[in-house]
Amino acid sequence: MLLNKAQNWLKSSIKLVLTVLVCGLLFISNTYPAQATTSKPTDGEVSLNRIQAKTENVARSNPRGIDEIIETSRNGLNGVQGGADKNKMISPEDTNATTVEDQAVNLLDNLFN
Repeated sequence: MLLNKAQNWLKSSIKLVLTVLVCGLLFISNTYPAQATTSKPTDGEVSLNRIQAKTENVARSNPRGIDEIIETSRNGLNGVQGGADKNKMISPEDTNATTVEDQAVNLLDNLFN
């Protein structure tokens, strides 16, 4: 009887400790998600201000024609952003990661071969 009570108390204590640890981990991971980044919050502000100013200039002027829109789009990523920060963007060629499709094909090859 005493052994049974001790086992029940130990099980409930372990459950309580695990529950507290999981809740603490969830709280910490939700509170500090930005700790994983290496950039400062103000790093993108300069280019965004430039893009905002260009957007406001376009909004104040007469509507642009399709030829003008196509011409500004040729210079960069799109008509508003232009070529701003094009060198900072990561393209698929810059990464060495495998796609989900490649991983699925490899998995199926390993299963059936």
